[in-house]
Amino acid sequence: MSQRITIALNGEEQPLPPDSSVGDLLSILGSDGKSVAVVVNDAIIRPENRSTHQLQQGDRVELLIFAGGG
Repeated sequence: MSQRITIALNGEEQPLPPDSSVGDLLSILGSDGKSVAVVVNDAIIRPENRSTHQLQQGDRVELLIFAGGG
């Protein structure tokens, strides 16, 4: 059985399967990623790079949700 990695997601521990990408994380969380900005270790991960950006043990991930208002 593969070991899991642990990231900090919005300040909370989040276990993930090894070799998870940002896209995998969004899928696990049930997000289509369309209204979300993703920051990993202070670097913005653009939507076109989410499926290839691999998460590593201890990464700090912030998900910022865009909300409309008026």
